[in-house]
Amino acid sequence: MKDHITHPQGRKSYIWRFLALSAIDRNVIHITAATEREAREQSPAGCVMVFAGRLPIQEVRHA
Repeated sequence: MKDHITHPQGRKSYIWRFLALSAIDRNVIHITAATEREAREQSPAGCVMVFAGRLPIQEVRHA
C-alpha cells in the first residue's frame, strides 16, 4: 500500500485518525488532509503512525 492514494470521492479533505506510537507515549492523532499520504506527511516526527480511520468532514449549513 506504499503508493495507495485514497480517492476523495467529491470531498476535498477528510479527518484521518491515527494511533501515534513513540518510545515513551501513545496518542490518538486527528489530521485534516485530502489523502492518507498527506496526513502521514503532517504527522509528528519520531512516531510510528498506525491508521485507525478516515472520517468525512461534516459541512456546516447555515439557515
